[in-house]
Amino acid sequence: MKIYDVIVIGAGVTGSAVARELSRYQLKVAVVEKEEDVCAGTSKANSGIVHAGYDPEPDTLMARLNVRGCELIEEICEKLNIPYKKCGSMVISFDSKDEAHLKKLYERGIANGVRGMELIDKEELLEREPNLSNEVTGALFASSAAIVNPWRLCIGMAETAAKNGVEFYLDSEVTAIEKVNGAFKVTA
Repeated sequence: MKIYDVIVIGAGVTGSAVARELSRYQLKVAVVEKEEDVCAGTSKANSGIVHAGYDPEPDTLMARLNVRGCELIEEICEKLNIPYKKCGSMVISFDSKDEAHLKKLYERGIANGVRGMELIDKEELLEREPNLSNEVTGALFASSAAIVNPWRLCIGMAETAAKNGVEFYLDSEVTAIEKVNGAFKVTA
């Protein structure tokens, strides 16, 4: 029976990122994945959007991690030679109700520390995006939003972790976790 300091359950984007980070330390790390390869579960349906961070409620862990992740992902992609495109994102409004929602998102973004956001009126929006419906009333633009290939990112992080000594167990669904003599036993 092998003993590990850390066992990561799941080799999607999050699990592979955790494994990559932990591989920088003198730890014995394993990743257990029920599918036959990394990025085969929920991560395979990832849209590839790197969100700016205006959606989460302020003062939450999600808000802090969303904004910090958006700041770090470009550097990670560069190190792993993964294409990354900072293209920004727009949330479009079509009426006063939508405009109120945009203002709420903008205020959340400010509270969360999102940089490069602006509220755009109809005229400027149609100037930037002339193929939009003439019925738009405005938009929230977040310049820090980006896109990345989630599969390449996940595979790159998992490969780096493996090169640094992390052991991957694929086709190995975790069926039980129990505490035995002060340690955790994982059954896969």
